[in-house]
Amino acid sequence: MKKLLSIKKRNQSGYALLEYCAGAAIVAGILWAALSTFGNSVGGLFDALSSWTNARTSEVQTY
Repeated sequence: MKKLLSIKKRNQSGYALLEYCAGAAIVAGILWAALSTFGNSVGGLFDALSSWTNARTSEVQTY
């Protein structure tokens, strides 16, 4: 009986790793879905931010 309990206790650590991997897969799936849905608008936001910072940099260089 003790041997059976020790085997069961040892296998529980594997379940924790499996749960972490499943959680990471879910988070990766959510990120992939969000980026594929909003990817163009996020890219547009970064382009606008880049243009704004370049304009401000040009203003600072002229002074």
